[in-house]
Amino acid sequence: MTNTLVGSMASGPAYYRDAAVRGNTFQRQYQLKAADGSPVDLTDFNVRWRGVYGDVVLQKTTENGSMVMATPTNGTVELTLIPAETRLIPAEENMKYELEVYAGTSQETVLWGDLVGKGGATLD
Repeated sequence: MTNTLVGSMASGPAYYRDAAVRGNTFQRQYQLKAADGSPVDLTDFNVRWRGVYGDVVLQKTTENGSMVMATPTNGTVELTLIPAETRLIPAEENMKYELEVYAGTSQETVLWGDLVGKGGATLD
Protein backbone atom coordinates (compact mmCIF):
# COMPACT_ATOMS: atom_id res chain seq x y z
CA MET A 1 0.00 0.00 0.00
CA THR A 2 1.33 3.44 -0.88
CA ASN A 3 0.25 6.52 1.06
CA THR A 4 0.86 10.02 -0.27
CA LEU A 5 2.35 12.58 2.12
CA VAL A 6 2.35 16.25 1.14
CA GLY A 7 5.20 18.69 1.75
CA SER A 8 5.28 22.39 1.00
CA MET A 9 8.22 24.20 -0.52
CA ALA A 10 6.90 27.50 0.89
CA SER A 11 5.81 26.97 4.49
CA GLY A 12 8.80 25.07 5.84
CA PRO A 13 9.25 21.35 6.39
CA ALA A 14 6.22 19.27 7.37
CA TYR A 15 6.51 16.65 10.14
CA TYR A 16 5.15 13.13 9.69
CA ARG A 17 5.29 10.18 12.08
CA ASP A 18 5.04 6.93 10.17
CA ALA A 19 5.46 3.20 10.78
CA ALA A 20 7.14 0.42 8.81
CA VAL A 21 6.50 -3.25 9.49
CA ARG A 22 9.95 -4.77 9.87
CA GLY A 23 10.74 -7.36 7.19
CA ASN A 24 8.07 -5.99 4.84
CA THR A 25 8.23 -3.60 1.89
CA PHE A 26 7.52 0.02 2.88
CA GLN A 27 6.29 2.42 0.15
CA ARG A 28 5.38 6.09 0.26
CA GLN A 29 4.67 8.79 -2.29
CA TYR A 30 5.69 12.32 -1.40
CA GLN A 31 4.03 15.19 -3.25
CA LEU A 32 5.70 18.59 -3.07
CA LYS A 33 3.53 21.67 -3.50
CA ALA A 34 4.13 25.40 -3.90
CA ALA A 35 2.46 28.03 -1.69
CA ASP A 36 -0.51 28.23 -4.08
CA GLY A 37 -1.06 24.45 -3.85
CA SER A 38 0.27 23.66 -7.32
CA PRO A 39 2.79 20.82 -7.77
CA VAL A 40 6.46 21.81 -7.63
CA ASP A 41 8.29 21.17 -10.90
CA LEU A 42 11.29 19.03 -9.93
CA THR A 43 12.76 18.86 -13.44
CA ASP A 44 16.14 20.39 -12.53
CA PHE A 45 16.33 18.89 -9.03
CA ASN A 46 17.05 15.65 -7.24
CA VAL A 47 15.35 14.36 -4.11
CA ARG A 48 16.99 12.54 -1.20
CA TRP A 49 15.35 10.53 1.62
CA ARG A 50 17.68 9.76 4.51
CA GLY A 51 16.80 7.80 7.65
CA VAL A 52 19.13 7.47 10.65
CA TYR A 53 18.99 5.40 13.85
CA GLY A 54 22.31 5.05 15.68
CA ASP A 55 24.76 3.45 13.24
CA VAL A 56 21.98 2.51 10.80
CA VAL A 57 21.74 4.87 7.84
CA LEU A 58 19.31 4.31 4.96
CA GLN A 59 19.56 6.68 2.00
CA LYS A 60 17.61 6.81 -1.25
CA THR A 61 17.94 9.38 -4.04
CA THR A 62 16.45 10.14 -7.41
CA GLU A 63 20.00 10.87 -8.54
CA ASN A 64 21.10 7.24 -8.25
CA GLY A 65 17.68 5.77 -9.12
CA SER A 66 16.88 4.36 -5.68
CA MET A 67 13.88 6.75 -5.50
CA VAL A 68 11.47 7.13 -8.40
CA MET A 69 10.45 10.46 -9.94
CA ALA A 70 8.47 9.28 -12.98
CA THR A 71 7.09 12.70 -13.93
CA PRO A 72 9.18 15.53 -12.44
CA THR A 73 6.61 18.20 -13.34
CA ASN A 74 3.97 16.77 -10.98
CA GLY A 75 6.14 17.14 -7.85
CA THR A 76 5.75 13.51 -6.81
CA VAL A 77 8.52 11.10 -5.80
CA GLU A 78 8.21 7.51 -4.64
CA LEU A 79 10.19 5.83 -1.87
CA THR A 80 10.48 2.07 -1.45
CA LEU A 81 12.33 0.36 1.39
CA ILE A 82 12.81 -3.35 0.77
CA PRO A 83 12.41 -5.98 3.54
CA ALA A 84 16.17 -6.14 4.19
CA GLU A 85 16.10 -2.38 4.87
CA THR A 86 13.01 -2.32 7.09
CA ARG A 87 14.55 -5.10 9.22
CA LEU A 88 17.29 -2.60 10.16
CA ILE A 89 14.78 -0.34 11.95
CA PRO A 90 14.66 -1.51 15.59
CA ALA A 91 11.22 -2.57 16.87
CA GLU A 92 9.30 0.25 18.56
CA GLU A 93 12.15 2.71 17.99
CA ASN A 94 12.12 5.96 16.01
CA MET A 95 14.33 6.27 12.96
CA LYS A 96 14.67 9.99 12.21
CA TYR A 97 14.25 10.86 8.54
CA GLU A 98 14.33 13.86 6.20
CA LEU A 99 13.26 14.40 2.62
CA GLU A 100 15.40 16.98 0.83
CA VAL A 101 15.22 18.60 -2.59
CA TYR A 102 18.65 19.54 -3.93
CA ALA A 103 20.54 20.83 -6.95
CA GLY A 104 24.26 21.52 -6.89
CA THR A 105 25.12 23.00 -3.47
CA SER A 106 21.56 24.14 -2.78
CA GLN A 107 19.27 21.96 -0.66
CA GLU A 108 15.97 22.33 1.19
CA THR A 109 14.38 19.96 3.71
CA VAL A 110 10.68 19.65 2.82
CA LEU A 111 9.63 16.79 5.14
CA TRP A 112 11.04 15.30 8.30
CA GLY A 113 9.81 12.87 10.88
CA ASP A 114 10.03 9.58 12.70
CA LEU A 115 9.71 6.15 11.12
CA VAL A 116 8.81 3.58 13.79
CA GLY A 117 9.76 -0.07 13.35
CA LYS A 118 6.78 -2.37 13.99
CA GLY A 119 6.62 -6.13 14.38
CA GLY A 120 9.52 -8.25 13.24
CA ALA A 121 9.00 -11.35 15.39
CA THR A 122 9.16 -13.69 12.39
CA LEU A 123 12.34 -14.92 10.76
CA ASP A 124 11.34 -14.06 7.21
